[in-house]
Amino acid sequence: APAPPTGPRDLSFDNGARAVVWPKPGSGTVVVAVTVAAGSQDEAPGREGSSHYLEHLLFDGFDDLDERGVTESFEKLSAYVNAFTRDQATVFFVLVPRDNAAEAARLLVGMLTRSTLGPEVYEKEKKVILEELAKDHARPTTVEEETLRAALWEGTPLGHPVLGFPESIAATGREQVLEYWKRHYVPAAMRVMVSGDLPRAELEDLARRFAALPAAPPPPPREDPALWPGWGLWQARPKPEGAGAASGGPPMGHGGSPSAVMEEGGRLTVSLLAPPPDRVSLSALEIATRWLGADDGPLASVLVPDLAESVGCSRLPRQPRDLVDIDLRAKKGVDPGDLLARLLGALEAAAGGPADVDVMRLQRAWAAERALTGQRLHYAAVFYGGNLAAATGSLAAALDPQPVTPAQVRAAVRALLADLPASARAAWVGEGGPSALQPLPAAIAPAPRKAGAELHPGPLGSLVTTLPNGLEVGILPETGNDVFGIHLLVADRGFREKNAPPGTTDLLHRLLDRGTLLGGTQQVAHRLERAGITVKTADNPMIPFDNRYNVPDFSYVRLEGPAASLEEGLAVLAEMIRQAAWDTPGWSTALQGLRAARKSEARGGGGATARLRRALFGPDHPLARPLAGRPDDPVPSAEDLRAFWGRWPHGYFAPPHLLLTVASPVPAGETLAMVRDYFSGGADAEPVRGPYPPAKAHGGGEIIEPGEATQVSVLAARLVAVDPADRAALLTAVDALSDRMVARIREELGLAYRLGAGVRVVPGGAWLLSASVGTRPENQQQVRTLLEELITELRSTPVEAERLERLAARRRLSSMLRGLSAASRAYRLGRRLFEGPSSTLDIAGADFATVTAEQVQAAAKKYLDPERMLVIVAP
Repeated sequence: APAPPTGPRDLSFDNGARAVVWPKPGSGTVVVAVTVAAGSQDEAPGREGSSHYLEHLLFDGFDDLDERGVTESFEKLSAYVNAFTRDQATVFFVLVPRDNAAEAARLLVGMLTRSTLGPEVYEKEKKVILEELAKDHARPTTVEEETLRAALWEGTPLGHPVLGFPESIAATGREQVLEYWKRHYVPAAMRVMVSGDLPRAELEDLARRFAALPAAPPPPPREDPALWPGWGLWQARPKPEGAGAASGGPPMGHGGSPSAVMEEGGRLTVSLLAPPPDRVSLSALEIATRWLGADDGPLASVLVPDLAESVGCSRLPRQPRDLVDIDLRAKKGVDPGDLLARLLGALEAAAGGPADVDVMRLQRAWAAERALTGQRLHYAAVFYGGNLAAATGSLAAALDPQPVTPAQVRAAVRALLADLPASARAAWVGEGGPSALQPLPAAIAPAPRKAGAELHPGPLGSLVTTLPNGLEVGILPETGNDVFGIHLLVADRGFREKNAPPGTTDLLHRLLDRGTLLGGTQQVAHRLERAGITVKTADNPMIPFDNRYNVPDFSYVRLEGPAASLEEGLAVLAEMIRQAAWDTPGWSTALQGLRAARKSEARGGGGATARLRRALFGPDHPLARPLAGRPDDPVPSAEDLRAFWGRWPHGYFAPPHLLLTVASPVPAGETLAMVRDYFSGGADAEPVRGPYPPAKAHGGGEIIEPGEATQVSVLAARLVAVDPADRAALLTAVDALSDRMVARIREELGLAYRLGAGVRVVPGGAWLLSASVGTRPENQQQVRTLLEELITELRSTPVEAERLERLAARRRLSSMLRGLSAASRAYRLGRRLFEGPSSTLDIAGADFATVTAEQVQAAAKKYLDPERMLVIVAP
């Protein structure tokens, strides 16, 4: 198929050279990279280091240019030129302004094919390389790396370091290096990449400079590593003296990847023989490798943190087949044989491969990584050199691989792990382990772990699951909508705050958007603004009736924004809750909010509500706890906040106490993958709720404490356990009571402005039925009498058919209004999941439509008994 206008395209030349051109508009630069199939693996015994030696020599002059002439020629072009050597290739590249690309390519061709390699230069470079070896061997990490490599690949072409040994460099003669150069630096061994800010035709012209080179026999094909000794075996070496000391990474030109510093325990490396490329594609093997090495993958979840500090997994492009390396940094004192056995067991247990959502997540991340790599032309040769050297088919496909299906990735995992332990080899550097090769230990199967999160149908049309760490997730898939809503419910607010100063949770929530570890209040605000996201972390006492979340059952965080910003919203939310990180302006603003909330609660009926809860549940019950606190309560200190907040995955936002719901048009599988990315972690756990002490038994009565206030609340309430068959009828009865209260108390008699009746589900499933009227103190006796009359009337007289129909229509309207925004829909789902089957949100609209007047009257008689309701009159 033809390449897209800016995609890579293959070129093949008669002399055996191959090329790939890839337009990258906009940078003003061009990179020309040449991968030569000549690496440390191709060196004869006793000549170790020849490939790297030759890399140095080719910069020392060609034609009539000496070393200084080569350097100055590139400098005049404003070009950056460099090279590096690996096991199977030496890569040379030049990055240059596009106007000078042709001359830079000419110079590069001359370096590779017409170098003089004079005797004086040869001896000078020998001294330079010996100095380089001495410098490297003074670095503990290099010595450790070479020790591990020698043990892992003993008796194979990979057993020696890329730079060779001082003895082999000293013993290798100029004629031997010349012979190596002439044999390996031929067109058939060259893969050329030309990429940058020129039209495709001009990039192709640059690549064709290599087509003019005379043909020569190709180097011999490489032996299949499956034929090498050592598979199914392992051995150990002591930690080299000084290993673990701090050191920088190796400079460009040294084979292999820079390794992390070993500080405590030993290091274990396992190499797996990958299936041949005609059985498994590059893309499938890459995704399989990334899954195995992921922080939440099948290896880390078994080995980290108990046995290993870290686990890494990487695909090593090779001809004729790839290798997959697994690298573990062990905890101090871990037995290497046990660690290896458990790693093999984890690999066997992983043979089923990743879930679809994992493949989508990893593939998306890899595509983004390649997109970023593609614009960094100065690193293009480093990133792409290995794939170019190992490619057996299209070079374009090696640079820009096609997506694969989850089934293909699972097949790659099965093929990679099918022949264990015969297809694996291992080496250990540290204390313990066998000093000579011996068979790999028998695999130890991992202990059963909690199953990974899988979505299944939930209430309100949702898909739900629980992450292994106990965090509950609900997703509302939505179509025809381009907005997301996120609701994070933190369970058991009052219960968990019982030993903290009043208002601690309120203040904590007001601090959430006042700084994270990545920036202060302004930085968070600007970040949200750029993404088009709004966030609500607490009630705003300045907005009338903004108290729908002001309950002791839970606290919340709500976000809303364009669907394209869903991942950013989840990322910001995760940052907010993980660790306290407010700034000084944020603390000041949050304190103002807490003080305003305390004043609002004190004057807005909060006193009556608090008295009601103390009377119903008992004064020490978590559900009777004041939320913001009284105006004269002490303010929680910063130390109080940090101690209560804790640090993820512990503290107030510990995953077992969280319920995260998302309403979004983003596919549910992708949404779950994002949630897992940002909210996984912590030990396996089940969701935690309560446990709450039993409510205080109460058979009715009155508490009349109007005080000197100019406005009081009259509350009548009862806590009841409701038969599921009665729920729709009882809700309708409460709606009918509220309707009659408005008609009689406000519209007919003008005794109140704010009033109504409602139901609240409390932890444990009971319903709190209540009627509330705000009125002047002189009206409270009349209002109490009217409430009793209205309830008695509802119990004795069936609701009129017309009123029943109107109430059903009003409930449909209320449901519609409460679900207009994505955030509100996410809130409803969160509340339903938190409250369980007793939730009023679990009652379908069809249930209300079939409720009869007789059922409403029966429910009123059964549950709305004035004699058993507690009446509170208080400010």
